[in-house]
Amino acid sequence: MMKKLYVAFAILIIAAISLSACTPAATPAPVAEEAPAAEEAPAAEEAAPAEEGTPTEEAIPEVEVGFAWDQDYISEVPPIMMIDPYLQIFGQSQVAVPYTYETAVKLAGHSCGAVTGAWTITRKALEVLYPGGEVPVRGQITVEAPGAEDEWYVGVFGEVITYITGAAPKTGFIGAEFGQTNDIFIRQNKMTYPDEPTGTMPPKMEWVFSRTDTGAKVGVVFNLMVITPLSTPERQEMGKKMAAGEATAEEAADYYEYWNERALFVLDNADTLDGFFTVTVYDEGTATTASAIAPASPDDFAWDQDYITEVPPIMMIDPYFSIFGQSQVPVPYYYEEAVKLAGHSCGAITGAWEMTRKALEALYPDGEVPMRGQISVDAPGAEDEWFVGVFGDVITFITGASPHTGFIGAEFGKTDDIFVRQNKMVYDEEPTKQMPPQREWIFTRLDTGAKVGVKYNLMIILPIPTPGRIAMGKKMAAGEATAEEAADYIEYWNARAMFTLENSDVIDGFITVKVYE
Repeated sequence: MMKKLYVAFAILIIAAISLSACTPAATPAPVAEEAPAAEEAPAAEEAAPAEEGTPTEEAIPEVEVGFAWDQDYISEVPPIMMIDPYLQIFGQSQVAVPYTYETAVKLAGHSCGAVTGAWTITRKALEVLYPGGEVPVRGQITVEAPGAEDEWYVGVFGEVITYITGAAPKTGFIGAEFGQTNDIFIRQNKMTYPDEPTGTMPPKMEWVFSRTDTGAKVGVVFNLMVITPLSTPERQEMGKKMAAGEATAEEAADYYEYWNERALFVLDNADTLDGFFTVTVYDEGTATTASAIAPASPDDFAWDQDYITEVPPIMMIDPYFSIFGQSQVPVPYYYEEAVKLAGHSCGAITGAWEMTRKALEALYPDGEVPMRGQISVDAPGAEDEWFVGVFGDVITFITGASPHTGFIGAEFGKTDDIFVRQNKMVYDEEPTKQMPPQREWIFTRLDTGAKVGVKYNLMIILPIPTPGRIAMGKKMAAGEATAEEAADYIEYWNARAMFTLENSDVIDGFITVKVYE
């Protein structure tokens, strides 16, 4: 469960720029995942051009301190416990970390039968790959998707699976000095999508999960055609009406119930309905040692670095939450959730967080709460260049601006572009080869046309990632550091993350915001 109280500033982990790891180193809602499974979703529409700097007339919602979902089940789904070697070597957690369904919901922008399906596909695959109570390890898992990243809702499923397993596409962390020592620290390209659409019907799509240390391999098929209540043409028309804000109070209440019952159906029947989820074992792999099996309880979890939970949340509105009856108020997006997504805290993750915060404060001034789906982002490089994709994943989590993997919007996106998330994060097709301090992220507010650019000069971060520090990073990754060396490295790494949090509003030229429109 996410903490409800957040102390002002906090500070995050390290990322050694080019030298070291992590641094260079309210309208209705849509339902893409709930659309008829047998049909491919329509292509996302381009965002309609907004007038230059048009001031918004919407009221500024008040930020609520004690947030709670309007649908209790979102926070009641048992978490999936995961170990991440990065969290261990950076002194952030030596025990299994709870990955929660509600964070997957925030990432997707809503809860639905597709998001619960992706969650359950992953849970079932991990239970087979890591039997007998063994805790799954992020970075030790590869995933083969059953379709192209922009085919049907394949990318939407993939984003949830990546969040849990750490198996990332091109945007993932390349591993820097850590990945040079052990492949478990490489996250990039451990989620692979076919280059072209496969044309496979959704009920036949099989996600293949492999465990890199034992060779175990399983495939999981999710037959979402059996979900009830059925997604009829009438329900889809009501979805459009919800997205347009034209439904009556009675119609909205009925639609809320229908929508969330579909999500709940998946959670309630995943382990009891034959043919709903089909798991095929392709390779049992080699046996693991008893030492790999350790008890893990979400109730006992706490970060070893307090600052991870002390960073103030970024409050966001998502129109999907509103039209699906999941939240009518701003939702808190937490730094610790970004840390789980990235697999660690560092100067790059704190930098991506602070860049996004500053951009949103400029685009939504005077306390106005930012709206997911209303923001587009132009990245300063290719998705697999330097750590551009790592920054982008954090920015996508907060803003909802997704690359090709994002939700196309289905009937909701046909009604209002705010429900389209796909291709609102745009990466260059080829590497720009810019120096990291010169890379500028462009954030645009689609309803007003307001546009800002943000640069992050991570060369300023202290302590400096010297060659000696980088060599020690390799030693940490290899498990060869002494207790004293490890303690010193952990302090160094987290001091870098905290430096960004503590100085982003203080040091001139550290994080620069330029208003273009």
